[in-house]
This record gives sequence, structure tokens and C-alpha cells, in this order.
Amino acid sequence: MKGLLKKALLIGMIGLGISGAKAQVSTHKDPTANFSDYRTFAWVRPDIQVRNPQYNNDLITRNIQANVDGILLKKGMSINTKQPDLLLRFHTDTEKQTTRGSFGPTYPMIGYARIGRMLVPYNMGYWGGGYNAPYTYTEGTLVIDAIDAKTNKLVWQGSISSALNVRKIDRQIEKGVNKIMKRYPTS
Repeated sequence: MKGLLKKALLIGMIGLGISGAKAQVSTHKDPTANFSDYRTFAWVRPDIQVRNPQYNNDLITRNIQANVDGILLKKGMSINTKQPDLLLRFHTDTEKQTTRGSFGPTYPMIGYARIGRMLVPYNMGYWGGGYNAPYTYTEGTLVIDAIDAKTNKLVWQGSISSALNVRKIDRQIEKGVNKIMKRYPTS
């Protein structure tokens, strides 16, 4: 029973460590592009480098596109599949990552110093740290490209990488797209 409790604690701490990891967002833009000229957009075929069907399916593709569409529509752009100003494309990729982490409780070490007749406690640091175990997780990357439809040149790119949780993938897509598109230039 004690071993089972330790394993459950380890798994829970690993999950907290992964879900607490910060997503890495980056963007690049063409300094010569005038983004106020881009009023309409359309999607081109995505580049999906994912084999696992949990992370590669039509639902995920539509979810990514719908989230981007919603943000761009709120920014005053419109969808035009006949003659768009911008062509949008996204890329996805997943990679297995393995890392080691120290999980488990730490305990304060209390020392005592004599001052006159009194013993005064003081903190000497911490000991413990629990388990130092390797764990594997899936890291996902989403890249969104904005391509000038007239010149066929990339004018903007945003990307995000983060640990994935298949049970929360829809929410992770929404949050990730929001973080990327928050940096999309409007003028």
C-alpha cells in the first residue's frame, strides 16, 4: 500500500510539473509589409508532421482554423476564398521528450542557536526532495504562417511549443492560438 501511494504521488507530481511548464511563443514579421492592406484571408493546406491520431485529425485541424478565424474576424478581417489578401497555413509537430525531475516533499532543517540563556530556532535549509525519476511527455508545436497572396511571400509567422495533454487538447489549442494571434500585427 505504501509503495502504491508513493507511485501515485510521483505520477501526480509529474503531471503538475508538465502542466505548469510555460509555453514558448515567438513571432516574426516582415518589416516591409503593410498589415493594414491585408483585409481578407483564406486557408491553404496545413503541414501536419504528427503520426499519433490523437493529435492529428480533422477535429484538431478545424479547431485550430476556427480559433484563428474568430480572432481575425474580431480584428476586422473577413474570409474570402476567391481573392484573399492573405493565405494562412499552419504546421504542427509533436516530439517525445524525456527529462529527469526531483519530485516529492522537502522538509525544513531547523537548528538552534544559544543567545544568552535562550535557544533560538533558525532555518538551516531544506532536505529531502523525494524521487529523481525520468519521465516522458509529448511536446507539441504549432506554427501559423501568413503569406501575402499576391507575392506568395511569408509576411508573418507565429509559433508556440508546449507539453500536450490529450484530455485537454481543445483547451490547449484555444489558449495557444490566442497567445500566438495576440501578437499578430493589425497595422
